[in-house]
Amino acid sequence: MDDPRGKRKIKDPMGNAVLLHFLCGVLAVFSASLVNADDPYRYYTWTVTYGTVKLLDVPQQVILINGQFPGPRLDVVTNDNIILNLFNKLDQPFLLTWNGIKQRKNSWQDGVLGTNCPIPPNSNYTYKFQTKDQIGSFTYFPSTLFHKAAGGYGAINIYERPRIPIPFPVPDGDFTLLIGDWYKSSHKTLQAYLDSGRTLSFPDGVLINGQTYSTFSGDQGKTYMFRISNVGMSTSLNFRIQGHSMKLVEVEGSHTVQNMYDSLDVHVGQSVAVLVTLNQAPKDYYIIASSRFNRKNLTTTAILHYSNSRTPASGPLPAAPSYGFHGSMMQARTYRWNLTASAARPNPQGSYHYGKITPTKTIVLANSAPLINGKRRYAVNRVSYINSDTPLKLADYFGIPGIFSVDSIESSPSGGAAFLSTSVMSANLHDFLEIVFQNDEITMQSWHLDGYDFWVIGYGNDQWTPAKRSLYNLDDALTRHTVQVYPKSWTAIYVSLDNQGMWNMRSAIWERQYLGQQFYLRVWTQVHSLANEYDIPPNALRCGKAIGIRSYETRVQAEDPYRYYTWTVTYGTRTVLDKPQTVILINGQFPGPNIECVTNDNIIVNVTNKNGIKQRRTVWQDGVLGTNCPIPPGTSWTYKFQAKDQIGTYNYFPSTTMHRAAGGFGGFNIASRSVIAIPYPIPVAEFTLLVSDWYKAGHQALEKDLDQGKTLPVPDALLINGLSKRASFTGEKGKTYKFRISNVGISTSINFRIQGHTLTLVEVEGAHTIQEKYESLDVHVGQSVAVLVTLKSAVKDYYIVASSRFTKPILTTTAILRYAGSNTPPSLPLPIAPTYHVHWSMKQARTIRLNLTANAARPNPQGSFHYGTIKVDKTFVFANTAEKINGKLRYAVNGMSYVDPSTPLKLADWYNIPGVFSLDSMKTTPVNTPAVLGASVVGTLLHDFVEIVFQNNENTIQSWHLSGTSFYVVGYGDNVWNSTMRKRYNLLDAVSRHTVQVYPTAWTAIFVSLDNKGMWNLRSAIWPRRYLGQQLYIRVWNDERSLFTEADPPPNTLFCGLAKRP
Repeated sequence: MDDPRGKRKIKDPMGNAVLLHFLCGVLAVFSASLVNADDPYRYYTWTVTYGTVKLLDVPQQVILINGQFPGPRLDVVTNDNIILNLFNKLDQPFLLTWNGIKQRKNSWQDGVLGTNCPIPPNSNYTYKFQTKDQIGSFTYFPSTLFHKAAGGYGAINIYERPRIPIPFPVPDGDFTLLIGDWYKSSHKTLQAYLDSGRTLSFPDGVLINGQTYSTFSGDQGKTYMFRISNVGMSTSLNFRIQGHSMKLVEVEGSHTVQNMYDSLDVHVGQSVAVLVTLNQAPKDYYIIASSRFNRKNLTTTAILHYSNSRTPASGPLPAAPSYGFHGSMMQARTYRWNLTASAARPNPQGSYHYGKITPTKTIVLANSAPLINGKRRYAVNRVSYINSDTPLKLADYFGIPGIFSVDSIESSPSGGAAFLSTSVMSANLHDFLEIVFQNDEITMQSWHLDGYDFWVIGYGNDQWTPAKRSLYNLDDALTRHTVQVYPKSWTAIYVSLDNQGMWNMRSAIWERQYLGQQFYLRVWTQVHSLANEYDIPPNALRCGKAIGIRSYETRVQAEDPYRYYTWTVTYGTRTVLDKPQTVILINGQFPGPNIECVTNDNIIVNVTNKNGIKQRRTVWQDGVLGTNCPIPPGTSWTYKFQAKDQIGTYNYFPSTTMHRAAGGFGGFNIASRSVIAIPYPIPVAEFTLLVSDWYKAGHQALEKDLDQGKTLPVPDALLINGLSKRASFTGEKGKTYKFRISNVGISTSINFRIQGHTLTLVEVEGAHTIQEKYESLDVHVGQSVAVLVTLKSAVKDYYIVASSRFTKPILTTTAILRYAGSNTPPSLPLPIAPTYHVHWSMKQARTIRLNLTANAARPNPQGSFHYGTIKVDKTFVFANTAEKINGKLRYAVNGMSYVDPSTPLKLADWYNIPGVFSLDSMKTTPVNTPAVLGASVVGTLLHDFVEIVFQNNENTIQSWHLSGTSFYVVGYGDNVWNSTMRKRYNLLDAVSRHTVQVYPTAWTAIFVSLDNKGMWNLRSAIWPRRYLGQQLYIRVWNDERSLFTEADPPPNTLFCGLAKRP
């Protein structure tokens, strides 16, 4: 696997490479306060399951993530935004916590029971967090119950940004080693022991990367980074490599003074990074991890293999340190901060003079192991923590009483019996704390604080007193997130509370954490500001007393959910029309998965272009070559958009070359919000039908024909949901169903009908319609409709029929409407297609009208916008033609056949790149001169109200689509349009839609309110015509740059052609 910065190879047996092919990206919208302008997104979908793995010679049930034990490694870069959709397939609620990730202003994502409701079985939750201002070696693991004892852990490696220097030569590779103790007993058995009041026995063994035998290979003479994390339950481990010394360079995000060590103690929850030069004879060497401070010594080994070695590793193993606690403490004191090195930021680490700051408060925390109610518990300052069924953070945010009391734990030890409580300690934002961990027990301790790192200023024996401050290191103490406390000793830290939230302070020794050695630190200020803390995320789970409570505060539509999809786009072979063909698959599916969402949902999905989505104020996400650079093979790009103020039936498809002819399309259905009434009874269920024409020739062959100036023949057939005559849809007699029908073909109008049933039209591309009944409906290329069908005929099967319109021969395909309980197959004859053609179809189109009293996406009636009373600012008449240019067939609009420049128009416009296009480079009325090639752009002003007339002087049907907005279809007519035709316009209840047909030798007129700033594609929806030039761009502009009218370029914008990243 490659370093995410592209600098070096990460040589790790845990790594997995994933390539996304074709046009790949993720659709997303995020709060502006969640992410920073130039920080990329990394998307993951993880599924958590049980599995059986043989460990310590015993088959054991472990927790797998995407089938892996340990889980996948996260290799990221400073400030990356992590979007991780976690599916819980266990039989218990589950959470992951991100050990050492500071979650700046975002304790909502910390993944512990004090901040998050656990993810129920067979459910999912999406974590959204940023590796803000961090570098280094970290881990993740389960925080719920005793799941950590079953695995589910993994590494998080955060690399520095390319412009931030590191204080050592770039290593030749990375190895990640997750070392930890392990029990043969299952996590449920161990938990039952603890619940019964018993303590756990000593672990059975030690694992490295979930194995008792691993190999790490490198080249002689080269230097490698070893990232070592103790992910165990209770045991401090010593790490060493036979015959090699280790240079310590980083500890949990801090660059260190680069001391050399023969071995290093790594305590539970801690991480270190060392450089190892392979400067010995070419053979294999033992890597050793062994337990510390126990009478029973547990040891495991791995192999460091020189690539030119032919000699196996041989003993004896390098001995463990002979020193005990005192020697380990002495080693810990040698870990010091590299004051001149940068960490995540360019300023030196030593520029923050922590030792000169006077603490605002001193807290002394003493751990103990009391019996409470006759059972073993662990406590801090006499309080043994118990989890509430309502996360503390939710209770705090919503003001839910009775969950916790602030300062329910004392800030220093006191006499008295231990007791159970949900303990919370308060502190003010920007307090600077001195915290002393006092360990009066004879066992090793390890303490972790979420949300922060801290300076480890001192270790000492016996009891801490203020006089011990004279021993503090106030110059170059190391920062880290987890610190050990030796038996009968103390450890002191300084921490700057600059991160508002509810933060878990816990024992990293999981038995002790589970039985109460933890509490929460509430870092608070009365000033409610996004500069201090983010609001509750839209997808926050609710549990306990928070069930049913919603947040009405908003940053980017705070009540609007996020929907996450991870799609991989590949080629595959499917038998279509009885012939194996190469098609475009999404997650192995043809057609692709449907997107099912609700008005204002924020969508994140890894796939191609969207069709019909308005992209409010964000043309950057439109996914056409005039707005976006194409995504190179083997890479991905992230679309970010919101289904803002939309309902209805839409689709997505590839926008590049002729890929659309190979599939890659799918349904996009936006349901109404629950608070918005729909103008018909809620149907029992919905069916999505993607109807398309289809060629047996592949998309590349079709593209080659077009490039040679040929026209394409009539398609070979029609498909419904990618099938010919095999799709079926089942419903119950007496019930009503919604059928969402989209024409996703490339050239053919279709007629849709259902044998023995009428269709009640209720919606067209986001507009609720007058509910007329139809025996059949014409649906032209790129269009979508929704109809209600009541199953009130005899219980049997019926044909669903789609047939081509205006073609010779007529193409027909069928599907089946099956009544539940039917034993009777459908019978012929098929319901016939309309006997009239153009005139009948135009007459039907005029009957499709807007339901003025119905709500659409907003609560106001659709008819409250009186489009017919608005004065038109401009009139455009666009005439399509088929002409030869340079001896080859092209399609043109007003004498201009569009060609894509190498630089997207939107990038050229935003960055003022000359020579890409000329504004108003085409006429806005038809011309009588021969067509020419060019990048045609028409200029308009934001808030113009424009009349557009599509004039079709050819004898073929046309279909026109406008990105970024819907429009009112005010009129259809025969022959040539002139201004007197306006008297025929429907100025009362014309339907609004995004794609409209224009009949042969006829015209269609639309009104459009240009309230969406951007560079918008007006194109033929008939893909061969669009491919050969029947398109243009409308530049909707004003001179005021404001986020209220248009978003800035997204942080992950791709650059190509003359556009270079600024």
